Amino acid sequence: MQKGIDINFVSKLLADTYFIDRPRYMPHWFIRPTYKSLPFTDVEMDTPVPDYDKAPVRFGQKTFGAFWLKDDKYNAWEIDGTVKEVRLGDFLMPLATLVDFARPKTVTKTPTLGGYGTVKEIYGLGDWTVSIKGIIIPDPDNKPAFRTVEGQMDAIQKYHEIAGSINVEGQLFAQRNISRIVTENLTFTPVQGFPNMMQYSIDAVSDEDLFLSL
Repeated sequence: MQKGIDINFVSKLLADTYFIDRPRYMPHWFIRPTYKSLPFTDVEMDTPVPDYDKAPVRFGQKTFGAFWLKDDKYNAWEIDGTVKEVRLGDFLMPLATLVDFARPKTVTKTPTLGGYGTVKEIYGLGDWTVSIKGIIIPDPDNKPAFRTVEGQMDAIQKYHEIAGSINVEGQLFAQRNISRIVTENLTFTPVQGFPNMMQYSIDAVSDEDLFLSL
């Protein structure tokens, strides 16, 4: 696949694969060179939103909505069951990627006697459920190790196999105050008719610091 790929081709590929009408395979392209992303004034953040004027260039255009698995020291399992420390560098997720977020609320309903409806008791919010899916395609604008489909698959698999949570960065996640995720399932599926592409999906949940008082 050459530089200057037609973005309509990737959109059609996602539509054919996931049956989504007119998908944007990376949300909110910077069509205008003078476009500046605005801060989330209605969202309280524990950490500042990163500078997305430095958004990555993909096939000649800046992408707004891209996200990274971040460089850090992580724990990983050895074959004998021991834990070792590994260093994984920043990985910009594949170009054709879609992300869905869902968050349940803990609600207890008590029926009213001699009346209508129920009394709702709200105790808290659950973890964000994060569904990441897309198609891995050759990416000549990425780092040398991640320009091939095989290189990107290897990076995703290494992150999935760590024993812990993964640091993530991206405006899609920052908007929901998610800085770490734990992957629960990883699937690779060939794309019919396109031997140099690979469909993938990741099921993950958000991870937050939990402070217990003694």
